[in-house]
Amino acid sequence: MTEKIFVQRLKKIFKQDGYLVREEIGVGHGIADLVLIRGSRINQRHVELRKSYRQLSPLLKEEYFRTLNVIPDQPGKASLDLIVKKTHLSKPYLKYSILRTLEKKGYIKSNGENHYFKINGWVPLTSELIAVEAKLKDWKRGLIQANRYKIFANKVYLAIPSSHAHLVDRKMLRKHGIGLITLDIVSGKKNIPLRASHNIPANLPRSNFAVEHFWGKQIYKRAEARPI
Repeated sequence: MTEKIFVQRLKKIFKQDGYLVREEIGVGHGIADLVLIRGSRINQRHVELRKSYRQLSPLLKEEYFRTLNVIPDQPGKASLDLIVKKTHLSKPYLKYSILRTLEKKGYIKSNGENHYFKINGWVPLTSELIAVEAKLKDWKRGLIQANRYKIFANKVYLAIPSSHAHLVDRKMLRKHGIGLITLDIVSGKKNIPLRASHNIPANLPRSNFAVEHFWGKQIYKRAEARPI
């Protein structure tokens, strides 16, 4: 078995368990094999609010969220120079690419000359984002990679075949707050012998950027089918 096949089996099982799943989402500090949102953790009210503002296009650049993170809800509070200072983005790139796109897609408005404000306060779509690093054998390398995902995920897991689970130092995983998922290759049974600790992402813009990969018809339908 290859790691790719292992990841695909995990993906299928998580989907059956009611998760939304994306593969290989890179938000800096490595690329997570799987990123998950539990269907019941989607905030339906926030989804409907965003739809009401016609904010339907996904924002698939981290710079959008770095920018939204420093723009207030009140008109006239954020000047272009202030946003440049806080985001460390160049003024031309910020004004003619990032801000122009955010305004065109309905996420912000300009008020006066080079002043901007958010339209809906940028509401989060979920309260829990889960990242999974899958390894067939090398759990130590997997732990190093998984630990990096705490910069954007609320919970992080190392996934390994159950036949090699005895090799994993669970005390080491527990020390770093990383959970453990095992998968029996023969039966296809998933088990979670060690739960991940809840983590506050170190970088909120990157966390929002990761969630944005789920935005679309799938999340509309899931939110409508599973009201909170």
